[in-house]
Amino acid sequence: MFALTGHTVKSTLKRLFHFRLLKEQQLDELAAISTIQKYQAGELIFSQGEEATAFFIVLGGKVQIYKISGEGKEMILHLFGPGDIFAEVPVFSGIPKYPANSLCTEDTEVLVIQGHAFRALVKQYPDLALSLLSVFAQRLHKFSEIIEDLSLRTVDSRLAKYLLSVSENSPDKAIIYIHKKTLASILGTIPETLSRTFKKLAEKGFIRVEENRIHLLEREQLMTLASIDASLT
Repeated sequence: MFALTGHTVKSTLKRLFHFRLLKEQQLDELAAISTIQKYQAGELIFSQGEEATAFFIVLGGKVQIYKISGEGKEMILHLFGPGDIFAEVPVFSGIPKYPANSLCTEDTEVLVIQGHAFRALVKQYPDLALSLLSVFAQRLHKFSEIIEDLSLRTVDSRLAKYLLSVSENSPDKAIIYIHKKTLASILGTIPETLSRTFKKLAEKGFIRVEENRIHLLEREQLMTLASIDASLT
């Protein structure tokens, strides 16, 4: 892992949606408390229980947030990609330690913003807080979706919904960039059940599986299974 500072940070901040409305002075002060860090696949950015001193924005790559239970069971909470903010809750809620681990699942670049210094800037420039309110709102909405999915949807329905969500740029094909074990955890099931569900959908003729490429043969059937109104897509 190594860090970059200076003009590179300010130019990066200007490109980020979250800070697009900031003035030059605000950008300068934010850049002064920020760094860009690069990690290799398999590196931890922080560990559960480590002091929460900063929050992060993914610039490139993917970051997996997960917890390990006392019995050693791994639970994946989030998978973040470019543009996503993470670890902001401990920093802003006053929680002294990170409640989970963050692992780079591929070579990753993140913007690191020092939490204490950022809170001081927010008092000086309230506009900074507004730039993050939408992030908090989206996170709450995502949590409500997860709770709804786990409570009301079968594994078949959850998988159909996921395949449709990752096929937005290619309606007839979904490409899965994460391990099946990770996907199983995200969908709230176990790898064996997920494998059986893939097989079931393939046997019904809804999909064809070719390694990480999933061909969506019957998109409308998948929408019905996922309880998504086809007229809205």
